[in-house]
Amino acid sequence: MEILFQAQTITYLAEKRYDDLQQEQTGEITIPETLPELGRVIDSFGVVLIHERSVDSGSVCVTGTIQTGVLYVPAGEEGVERLDLSLPFTVTKKVPTQADSMLHCWCWLRSIDARFVNSRKLLIRAGLSSELTLLTPAELTLQQLTEAPKGLVCKTETYPMRLPLCAAEKEVQIADEVLMPEDGPGADRLLKAQCTVSVTERRVLGDKAVFQGALELRILASSEDGRLFTWSGSVPYSQYVELERTCAETDHLSVQPILRHVEIDTDGQPDSRRLLVNVSFTAQTVLWGEVPVTLTQDAYYLDGELAPQWEACALTPCLDSMETALAQSVELPAEAERVLDWTSFRDRTVPVSGGEAAQTTLGVNLLYYDGDGKLQNRMLRRELRLERQAEPSADWRCTVQVDQTLQQQGRQLLLPVRVSQRYCQSAPMRNLCGGTLKTLPRGDGPSLIVRTASGDLWDIARDNGSTVRAIQTANELEEAALNRERLLLIPTGRGVNTLEEVTE
Repeated sequence: MEILFQAQTITYLAEKRYDDLQQEQTGEITIPETLPELGRVIDSFGVVLIHERSVDSGSVCVTGTIQTGVLYVPAGEEGVERLDLSLPFTVTKKVPTQADSMLHCWCWLRSIDARFVNSRKLLIRAGLSSELTLLTPAELTLQQLTEAPKGLVCKTETYPMRLPLCAAEKEVQIADEVLMPEDGPGADRLLKAQCTVSVTERRVLGDKAVFQGALELRILASSEDGRLFTWSGSVPYSQYVELERTCAETDHLSVQPILRHVEIDTDGQPDSRRLLVNVSFTAQTVLWGEVPVTLTQDAYYLDGELAPQWEACALTPCLDSMETALAQSVELPAEAERVLDWTSFRDRTVPVSGGEAAQTTLGVNLLYYDGDGKLQNRMLRRELRLERQAEPSADWRCTVQVDQTLQQQGRQLLLPVRVSQRYCQSAPMRNLCGGTLKTLPRGDGPSLIVRTASGDLWDIARDNGSTVRAIQTANELEEAALNRERLLLIPTGRGVNTLEEVTE
């Protein structure tokens, strides 16, 4: 007798992540003749802009630019000057690909510094870290029992697996005017402008991924009378992306923005309080949803022999995801009388303690006045350790982002840190996909046996030619497993059929 099946097809995105991609970009800046000679460097900063992402046969590639800036004090210790340099970069990884794959990326600066070559030349060195994620449409077809023949006992479970279902992205451009307060200083010259894109809320509505947040701005400027000052503000935004499918409210949406263009400047008026902001970024979105996967993982035949056929399958569902806000602190230098500005960095995240934890280095490039009123620069560092909260066999993706909106509290700087963690685990399974049944004549065996046993009732029933329901009924049990040995009445043969008919 053959067993009948029908196919169930699961469509999802196969996700492959490539991290720990690091490189260093260097370049030289020659000070124009219109600017005074270099005295000492007091600050270096930059922003990563992504231009192109491509998926070719056998490789993925990201190209972009690190827009760097350097502030220096001239040799005569009069004023502050700014220099700019663009450092192009390319991140390439040889990996198996297919034409309809989508590449998501995240690139960030882990360090930047400027070194003295001579009084009219500087060497810029920027450390770049990248994470690339390849999303490829995939499907898994499994056989599912249409109806189990009489006497065939199956262990069938439906598992809700959280998988990446679809991905989409949108180019967002924000052009706006931001007014600084009238009771503060105005900007005669902009020395430094930082911009980060935050995502504060995200949800799915039907076939749309809706997200909102803000452009977080921070500037360092000099007023008309030559005083240096900083100002922070934000430009809110709200956007949505069309998805390829209708989603449930329980689906989870991840959004990773990458900057493509940043232009922040004053309106050119003396003592200006108006900033002209022109920023574009790509919002990379991935929708995670629960997919029910039905598997028949074990089976046996009460009335004879089962010759089963099995198919192997493996998925990598998300077991858990969480986001945590932390506040880390760094001690200010003893000679720092007044903090003027800062830029935060973070290094790559590496596993420690055999994978039981992860560690990264947070950095703050600090610009401050010392006791003599001179501008000084210092790089402050703090180690951040993150404890693992899942089994070591699970794939742990941990993303750390440091906001630029630091706060000074006494002699400490508080660094707002956002930690995103996701645990995925490959789940190799087997599923009954075919087979035949051979009915054998019953002997005159007992219809009830008495045996001491413990453990899973499924294993006990299979080993003794019974069913879980028959054992539970005969022994007035509700649980499906016994955590200690006990005496059981185990119906077999005709005894199983009798109890099954009584309980139906």
